[in-house]
Amino acid sequence: MADADSDSIAVIGAGIGGLAVALALARAGRAVTVYEQAARLGELGAGITLSPNAVRVLDWLGLADGIRAAGFVPDRQWTQHWQTGDVLRESFRGSDFAARHGGAGYYHIHRADLHALLCAGLAAAGGGLALGKALIDVTADGELTFADDSRATAAIVIGADGLKSVVRGRLFSPLPPHFTGQVAWRGIVPVAALPAAVQALPPGIHVGPQRLFMRYPVRGGTLINFAAFVELAGWEAEDWSIPSTIPELLSHFASWDPAVTAIIAATPPASLFKWALHAREPLEGWIKGRVVLLGDAAHAMLPFMGQGAATALEDAAILARCLVAFSPEMALQRYEALRRERTTLVQTQSRLLGMQLQGRDPASLGRGDLQNEERLGLFDYDAVAMPILPANSPQLQDQCHSD
Repeated sequence: MADADSDSIAVIGAGIGGLAVALALARAGRAVTVYEQAARLGELGAGITLSPNAVRVLDWLGLADGIRAAGFVPDRQWTQHWQTGDVLRESFRGSDFAARHGGAGYYHIHRADLHALLCAGLAAAGGGLALGKALIDVTADGELTFADDSRATAAIVIGADGLKSVVRGRLFSPLPPHFTGQVAWRGIVPVAALPAAVQALPPGIHVGPQRLFMRYPVRGGTLINFAAFVELAGWEAEDWSIPSTIPELLSHFASWDPAVTAIIAATPPASLFKWALHAREPLEGWIKGRVVLLGDAAHAMLPFMGQGAATALEDAAILARCLVAFSPEMALQRYEALRRERTTLVQTQSRLLGMQLQGRDPASLGRGDLQNEERLGLFDYDAVAMPILPANSPQLQDQCHSD
């Protein structure tokens, strides 16, 4: 394997995880280029949640001020009964919550705003970003072939190319994904278009048998991002940008709390999309020669814990720290050893939580223990400060902390 101190690192995919690892490496003085298939970067996706385990990484990357300016901090969150709207659970996310987590708070943010912060950080740190580079082949020796007939070689290739990863498909022989029996919708609604009573609701979820509806504000509270999940057979397209219609989604929530139907009805038709949820089994390994996987490419998970972006950011911090501290071979091995157990846990528990939230007795969520991300301790994980050395290894300097 080539010397990573002198040779380049290629990141495939300019998503959150790919940009984050590239930014971390660029800040540490490494030559890194992100290759992205899109010809331009625009208004991507919808909202995402940043829990403390994600915020610690973003702060470490120098984005603290930007996150706090662009993000929305919910004072509390509600879990509500699907039909009556009764509050089953209440979680507090304000200043006391942040203080309990060492100042790393809880934010709702538009994905495009986070993406813009990461891109600006990468440019300021001297990292490269090559657009219009759709990967069609990669070898374990780090040779890359793109659809425009161009080629590149890197000492390390980081496959951060998402759910339908070309890197994973070419080198890792994954089992095919399987349809979960659920279809998801996403949309964004101007808050001003909603009734006053709905505007006054805190962010949260409505839970019911075979259905789930979650909502939270972004863009300073001017927009409501929502995701709806329905147990539904007969349609299994996975692309998450397939247009849907307001009547189609309303038909699945017709008897729900009027707050839910009001949000759906106020959705601009052009901003409503659907996709079928597919589950993927954990891979046996994330490394092939010079190539390593990160984020959804390594451990795509169902969205019920809101930890997809967070785990990609954790990956980015650990992988960058390892690449700075160790030889390339050891760096990839340590990264995989440190990350696979945790991400497998989140993959498994996220699916189980989705089933629990859509059970036939929603009121039970207010009585029993809900195995959510906070109860499982996921927020306490610190990818920036945790030791990356094996217990029996001599101390090596972790240069990432000198940034």
